[in-house]
Amino acid sequence: MLLESVFIVRGGFWGEEYEFKLLFAIVAISITILDWKWKDRKDYLWVFLTGAIFWTSVELMLHLTGVRDMPNRYLFGMEIPIWLSIPMQGLSEGVSVGIMGLFITDLFLDKEMRKYSIITLTFVIAGMALVMFSHGIYTPNVGGEVPSRREVFPLWSLLIPVLVCPAIYWFIKTDNKSRKRGLSMFITMFILGCIWYLFYWLSGQRWVEIGTKNPDGTYSNLRRADPIIEFSVIIYNAAVEIALIYMPFLAIPELIKRRGSNE
Repeated sequence: MLLESVFIVRGGFWGEEYEFKLLFAIVAISITILDWKWKDRKDYLWVFLTGAIFWTSVELMLHLTGVRDMPNRYLFGMEIPIWLSIPMQGLSEGVSVGIMGLFITDLFLDKEMRKYSIITLTFVIAGMALVMFSHGIYTPNVGGEVPSRREVFPLWSLLIPVLVCPAIYWFIKTDNKSRKRGLSMFITMFILGCIWYLFYWLSGQRWVEIGTKNPDGTYSNLRRADPIIEFSVIIYNAAVEIALIYMPFLAIPELIKRRGSNE
Protein backbone atom coordinates (compact mmCIF):
# COMPACT_ATOMS: atom_id res chain seq x y z
CA MET A 1 0.00 0.00 0.00
CA LEU A 2 2.95 2.35 0.60
CA LEU A 3 3.71 2.38 -3.12
CA GLU A 4 0.06 2.79 -4.11
CA SER A 5 -1.97 5.96 -4.63
CA VAL A 6 -5.19 7.22 -3.07
CA PHE A 7 -7.86 8.19 -5.62
CA ILE A 8 -11.02 10.20 -5.10
CA VAL A 9 -13.73 9.03 -7.47
CA ARG A 10 -16.86 10.64 -8.90
CA GLY A 11 -19.67 8.30 -9.82
CA GLY A 12 -23.30 8.90 -10.68
CA PHE A 13 -24.48 11.90 -12.66
CA TRP A 14 -22.54 14.83 -11.16
CA GLY A 15 -19.28 13.97 -12.80
CA GLU A 16 -20.63 13.99 -16.36
CA GLU A 17 -23.96 15.86 -16.45
CA TYR A 18 -23.54 19.64 -16.55
CA GLU A 19 -27.10 20.90 -16.10
CA PHE A 20 -26.71 21.42 -12.35
CA LYS A 21 -23.24 22.88 -12.89
CA LEU A 22 -24.85 25.47 -15.16
CA LEU A 23 -27.47 26.15 -12.48
CA PHE A 24 -24.75 26.70 -9.84
CA ALA A 25 -23.00 29.15 -12.18
CA ILE A 26 -26.26 31.06 -12.72
CA VAL A 27 -26.82 31.26 -8.94
CA ALA A 28 -23.33 32.73 -8.52
CA ILE A 29 -23.98 35.31 -11.24
CA SER A 30 -27.35 36.20 -9.67
CA ILE A 31 -25.83 36.75 -6.21
CA THR A 32 -23.08 38.88 -7.75
CA ILE A 33 -25.64 41.11 -9.47
CA LEU A 34 -27.83 41.22 -6.35
CA ASP A 35 -24.99 42.44 -4.14
CA TRP A 36 -23.87 44.94 -6.79
CA LYS A 37 -27.32 46.52 -6.96
CA TRP A 38 -28.18 46.10 -3.27
CA LYS A 39 -24.92 47.31 -1.70
CA ASP A 40 -23.79 49.47 -4.63
CA ARG A 41 -20.36 47.83 -4.66
CA LYS A 42 -18.36 45.57 -6.95
CA ASP A 43 -16.78 43.30 -4.32
CA TYR A 44 -18.58 40.21 -5.56
CA LEU A 45 -17.88 41.04 -9.19
CA TRP A 46 -14.13 41.03 -8.55
CA VAL A 47 -14.39 37.85 -6.48
CA PHE A 48 -16.38 36.28 -9.32
CA LEU A 49 -13.89 37.29 -12.03
CA THR A 50 -10.84 36.34 -9.96
CA GLY A 51 -12.39 33.01 -9.03
CA ALA A 52 -13.36 32.28 -12.64
CA ILE A 53 -9.82 32.89 -13.94
CA PHE A 54 -8.14 31.21 -10.96
CA TRP A 55 -10.18 28.01 -10.80
CA THR A 56 -10.61 27.58 -14.56
CA SER A 57 -6.81 27.70 -14.76
CA VAL A 58 -6.56 25.03 -12.07
CA GLU A 59 -9.11 22.83 -13.87
CA LEU A 60 -7.16 23.26 -17.11
CA MET A 61 -3.95 22.24 -15.34
CA LEU A 62 -5.65 19.17 -13.88
CA HIS A 63 -6.81 18.20 -17.37
CA LEU A 64 -3.50 18.83 -19.16
CA THR A 65 -1.48 16.93 -16.56
CA GLY A 66 -3.89 14.00 -16.62
CA VAL A 67 -4.63 14.30 -12.90
CA ARG A 68 -8.39 14.48 -13.46
CA ASP A 69 -9.95 12.11 -15.98
CA MET A 70 -13.41 13.25 -17.11
CA PRO A 71 -14.08 11.52 -20.43
CA ASN A 72 -17.86 12.09 -20.54
CA ARG A 73 -19.36 15.60 -20.48
CA TYR A 74 -23.02 16.24 -21.31
CA LEU A 75 -25.26 19.30 -21.22
CA PHE A 76 -28.97 18.68 -21.89
CA GLY A 77 -28.04 15.34 -23.42
CA MET A 78 -25.47 16.78 -25.83
CA GLU A 79 -21.77 16.07 -25.47
CA ILE A 80 -19.83 19.28 -24.90
CA PRO A 81 -16.18 19.97 -25.79
CA ILE A 82 -13.47 20.25 -23.18
CA TRP A 83 -12.99 23.98 -23.89
CA LEU A 84 -16.55 24.56 -22.66
CA SER A 85 -16.62 22.03 -19.82
CA ILE A 86 -13.48 23.38 -18.13
CA PRO A 87 -14.77 26.96 -17.56
CA MET A 88 -18.15 25.55 -16.53
CA GLN A 89 -16.31 23.38 -14.03
CA GLY A 90 -14.46 26.44 -12.78
CA LEU A 91 -17.65 28.45 -12.35
CA SER A 92 -19.76 25.72 -10.77
CA GLU A 93 -17.25 24.08 -8.42
CA GLY A 94 -15.04 27.06 -7.67
CA VAL A 95 -16.74 30.41 -8.12
CA SER A 96 -20.19 29.36 -6.93
CA VAL A 97 -18.81 28.07 -3.61
CA GLY A 98 -16.72 31.20 -3.09
CA ILE A 99 -19.59 33.55 -3.89
CA MET A 100 -22.08 31.62 -1.73
CA GLY A 101 -19.58 31.41 1.12
CA LEU A 102 -18.99 35.15 1.00
CA PHE A 103 -22.69 35.93 0.74
CA ILE A 104 -23.60 33.86 3.80
CA THR A 105 -20.62 35.32 5.65
CA ASP A 106 -21.60 38.93 4.93
CA LEU A 107 -25.17 38.27 6.06
CA PHE A 108 -23.90 36.67 9.28
CA LEU A 109 -21.48 39.50 10.11
CA ASP A 110 -24.34 42.02 9.83
CA LYS A 111 -26.22 41.66 13.13
CA GLU A 112 -29.45 42.93 11.59
CA MET A 113 -29.20 40.36 8.77
CA ARG A 114 -27.78 37.45 10.78
CA LYS A 115 -31.02 35.49 10.86
CA TYR A 116 -31.11 35.59 7.06
CA SER A 117 -27.67 33.98 6.92
CA ILE A 118 -29.07 31.00 8.84
CA ILE A 119 -32.11 30.88 6.55
CA THR A 120 -29.88 31.09 3.46
CA LEU A 121 -27.56 28.39 4.77
CA THR A 122 -30.56 26.15 5.47
CA PHE A 123 -31.89 26.62 1.93
CA VAL A 124 -28.43 25.98 0.45
CA ILE A 125 -28.06 22.74 2.42
CA ALA A 126 -31.56 21.65 1.37
CA GLY A 127 -30.71 22.52 -2.24
CA MET A 128 -27.50 20.51 -2.12
CA ALA A 129 -29.40 17.51 -0.77
CA LEU A 130 -32.03 17.80 -3.52
CA VAL A 131 -29.32 17.97 -6.19
CA MET A 132 -27.25 15.09 -4.86
CA PHE A 133 -30.22 12.76 -4.30
CA SER A 134 -32.17 13.87 -7.39
CA HIS A 135 -31.14 10.70 -9.22
CA GLY A 136 -31.51 8.40 -6.22
CA ILE A 137 -28.74 6.51 -4.46
CA TYR A 138 -26.06 4.86 -6.57
CA THR A 139 -24.02 1.76 -5.94
CA PRO A 140 -20.36 2.79 -6.21
CA ASN A 141 -18.68 1.23 -9.23
CA VAL A 142 -15.42 0.55 -7.42
CA GLY A 143 -12.55 -0.01 -9.84
CA GLY A 144 -14.85 0.33 -12.86
CA GLU A 145 -15.53 2.97 -15.47
CA VAL A 146 -16.52 6.24 -13.78
CA PRO A 147 -17.01 9.89 -14.80
CA SER A 148 -13.89 11.01 -12.93
CA ARG A 149 -11.00 9.48 -10.98
CA ARG A 150 -8.02 11.47 -9.71
CA GLU A 151 -5.23 11.17 -7.21
CA VAL A 152 -5.85 12.89 -3.88
CA PHE A 153 -2.19 13.79 -3.46
CA PRO A 154 -0.75 14.32 -6.96
CA LEU A 155 2.58 16.02 -7.57
CA TRP A 156 0.84 19.31 -8.34
CA SER A 157 -0.50 19.46 -4.76
CA LEU A 158 2.97 20.72 -3.82
CA LEU A 159 1.88 23.94 -5.55
CA ILE A 160 -1.02 24.49 -3.14
CA PRO A 161 1.10 26.60 -0.73
CA VAL A 162 2.08 28.76 -3.71
CA LEU A 163 -1.54 29.12 -4.87
CA VAL A 164 -2.73 30.21 -1.43
CA CYS A 165 0.20 32.58 -0.77
CA PRO A 166 -1.85 35.67 -1.74
CA ALA A 167 -4.54 34.69 0.77
CA ILE A 168 -2.03 34.07 3.57
CA TYR A 169 -0.22 37.35 2.87
CA TRP A 170 -3.49 39.28 2.75
CA PHE A 171 -4.73 37.65 5.96
CA ILE A 172 -1.56 38.72 7.79
CA LYS A 173 -1.42 42.25 6.42
CA THR A 174 -5.09 43.24 6.35
CA ASP A 175 -7.07 45.01 9.07
CA ASN A 176 -9.03 43.19 11.78
CA LYS A 177 -12.41 43.73 10.13
CA SER A 178 -11.28 42.24 6.83
CA ARG A 179 -9.45 39.46 8.62
CA LYS A 180 -12.65 38.54 10.46
CA ARG A 181 -14.52 38.53 7.16
CA GLY A 182 -11.91 36.29 5.56
CA LEU A 183 -11.82 33.84 8.45
CA SER A 184 -15.62 33.67 8.53
CA MET A 185 -15.67 32.99 4.79
CA PHE A 186 -13.14 30.18 5.26
CA ILE A 187 -15.28 28.58 8.00
CA THR A 188 -18.45 28.94 5.92
CA MET A 189 -16.87 27.31 2.87
CA PHE A 190 -15.46 24.53 5.04
CA ILE A 191 -18.94 23.81 6.44
CA LEU A 192 -20.47 23.88 2.94
CA GLY A 193 -17.69 21.63 1.65
CA CYS A 194 -18.13 19.05 4.41
CA ILE A 195 -21.91 18.91 3.89
CA TRP A 196 -21.54 18.74 0.11
CA TYR A 197 -19.08 15.86 0.27
CA LEU A 198 -21.21 14.09 2.88
CA PHE A 199 -24.25 14.19 0.58
CA TYR A 200 -21.99 13.18 -2.29
CA TRP A 201 -20.77 10.15 -0.31
CA LEU A 202 -24.21 9.19 1.03
CA SER A 203 -25.69 9.24 -2.49
CA GLY A 204 -23.04 6.77 -3.65
CA GLN A 205 -21.45 9.25 -6.04
CA ARG A 206 -18.22 9.91 -4.16
CA TRP A 207 -15.82 7.41 -2.67
CA VAL A 208 -12.12 6.77 -2.23
CA GLU A 209 -10.09 4.02 -3.84
CA ILE A 210 -6.58 2.70 -3.31
CA GLY A 211 -4.55 1.27 -6.16
CA THR A 212 -2.00 2.00 -8.86
CA LYS A 213 -2.16 4.13 -12.00
CA ASN A 214 -0.08 2.55 -14.74
CA PRO A 215 2.08 4.49 -17.23
CA ASP A 216 -0.43 3.74 -19.99
CA GLY A 217 -3.24 5.43 -18.03
CA THR A 218 -4.93 2.23 -16.86
CA TYR A 219 -5.35 1.24 -13.21
CA SER A 220 -4.39 -1.85 -11.24
CA ASN A 221 -5.62 -3.39 -7.99
CA LEU A 222 -8.25 -0.72 -7.33
CA ARG A 223 -10.29 -1.31 -4.17
CA ARG A 224 -12.36 0.83 -1.87
CA ALA A 225 -10.53 2.51 0.99
CA ASP A 226 -11.43 2.00 4.64
CA PRO A 227 -14.08 4.37 6.08
CA ILE A 228 -11.50 6.24 8.17
CA ILE A 229 -9.49 7.01 5.03
CA GLU A 230 -12.63 8.17 3.21
CA PHE A 231 -13.59 10.40 6.13
CA SER A 232 -10.08 11.86 6.28
CA VAL A 233 -10.15 12.61 2.55
CA ILE A 234 -13.53 14.35 2.90
CA ILE A 235 -12.15 16.60 5.66
CA TYR A 236 -8.98 17.28 3.64
CA ASN A 237 -10.97 18.13 0.51
CA ALA A 238 -13.28 20.48 2.39
CA ALA A 239 -10.50 22.21 4.33
CA VAL A 240 -7.75 22.41 1.71
CA GLU A 241 -9.24 21.89 -1.76
CA ILE A 242 -12.26 24.08 -1.08
CA ALA A 243 -12.00 26.46 1.89
CA LEU A 244 -8.27 27.21 1.75
CA ILE A 245 -7.63 27.16 -1.98
CA TYR A 246 -10.69 29.32 -2.73
CA MET A 247 -9.58 32.11 -0.35
CA PRO A 248 -7.48 33.85 -3.06
CA PHE A 249 -10.81 34.65 -4.79
CA LEU A 250 -11.31 37.28 -2.06
CA ALA A 251 -7.69 38.02 -1.18
CA ILE A 252 -6.36 38.91 -4.64
CA PRO A 253 -8.96 41.64 -5.39
CA GLU A 254 -8.45 43.04 -1.87
CA LEU A 255 -4.67 43.17 -2.36
CA ILE A 256 -5.09 44.93 -5.71
CA LYS A 257 -7.56 47.37 -4.18
CA ARG A 258 -5.18 48.14 -1.30
CA ARG A 259 -2.25 48.65 -3.67
CA GLY A 260 -4.36 51.01 -5.77
CA SER A 261 -5.38 53.07 -2.74
CA ASN A 262 -1.75 53.38 -1.61
CA GLU A 263 -0.56 54.79 -4.93
